[in-house]
Amino acid sequence: MTNTGSQVRVFVALDIPPKDKLWLTDTIAGLQKSLATGVRWVEPQGIHLTLKFLGNIDAALVDGVQQAMARAAVDAPRFNLCLSGLGAFPNERQPRVLWAGVSGDLDSLEKIQALLEEELSQMGFARDRRPFSPHLTLGRVRDGASPKQRRDIGQAIGNTRLPLGEVWEVAEIHLIRSTLTPQGARYTSMGSRPLGVASG
Repeated sequence: MTNTGSQVRVFVALDIPPKDKLWLTDTIAGLQKSLATGVRWVEPQGIHLTLKFLGNIDAALVDGVQQAMARAAVDAPRFNLCLSGLGAFPNERQPRVLWAGVSGDLDSLEKIQALLEEELSQMGFARDRRPFSPHLTLGRVRDGASPKQRRDIGQAIGNTRLPLGEVWEVAEIHLIRSTLTPQGARYTSMGSRPLGVASG
């Protein structure tokens, strides 16, 4: 895919309700108290469930991406999710990414992700090599973290429980722009597409 103009860093994602973001804020704050160092925590208000990370793309492609989102969304019904548990990639013994999981209608979640993957691949975007693993990233373990820090981080994740989340309805998908700053990433919506609704 050739680049001819200015670049934007974007991904397609689901938003989560404000109440759930507050629960994640409290969870991160609690983990920060027990883990003073070793983790770069995300800004809770910026947490999304990523369906497809596109990276830096030509700004001229944004309209086409949104059209691909609309084509995928029209064939996907609305569905329900809720927060469910904490974990780490690749595992709690050697954690690199700390996450909160989701439960609910995962078949419908996987369907919209697969439809997006297909539509965007036809635009020339590479398919993800790894299977889709829905999660909400809470933090990333710093490269210089010691083996002891990693063990402590894994134990803290294993011993922390999320509040029992409320079910929410997923009704749309969003194109999110990520702007990297010295203070961390800043996220802005570039548009959304409703699920199960034909575009006008």
